[in-house]
Amino acid sequence: MPTVSVKWQKQVFTGVEIDTEQVPYVFKCQLYDLTGVPPERQKITVKGGLLKDDGDWENLGVKEGQRLMLMGTADEIPKAPEKGPVFIEDLPEDEQGTAALGHTAGLVNLGNTCYMNSTVQCLHSVPELRLALKEYSAAVGTGIDPLLHSLTAATRDLFGELDKSLRPVAPIHFLTVLRKKYSPSSFFQFCLIGLI
Repeated sequence: MPTVSVKWQKQVFTGVEIDTEQVPYVFKCQLYDLTGVPPERQKITVKGGLLKDDGDWENLGVKEGQRLMLMGTADEIPKAPEKGPVFIEDLPEDEQGTAALGHTAGLVNLGNTCYMNSTVQCLHSVPELRLALKEYSAAVGTGIDPLLHSLTAATRDLFGELDKSLRPVAPIHFLTVLRKKYSPSSFFQFCLIGLI
């Protein structure tokens, strides 16, 4: 029975006897007693390659005093979660409402409206603005610019849809009123006034 040393991490175990009459799995069980690394997680390198559980000691040519290298961890390997992340869209329709509590639906992109959509969603996240719009009901004949009133009412209605819907909302009415209020020419004038 040859005696070898086994290096594992920063430790070296000397005087470890190998019973060459037994399969290498028995040797792995000896190392388990020394290191706490379960045999199924052990990789032992010898000059001839990796030590297999049912390998032949004679073919490996292990010599007296030879150093073997043990790789493996004694710590328990964390188990993967049984279920991966679940997305609301993957749930049955009747369960989507309870899962989406606290989250609002997004906005449909109507062709180059992604910046507008993100701005509306940022504004929608401000509770004070949502509350003020919910209470907004100014009459058109009170000296307020009718297009500005329409835009404010369209924003209020869009926020209401976002609060109620679980599916993406198409901001068609809001976009139409926004384009009426800020046509390309009036928007250009607005920018020039801002620069003066």
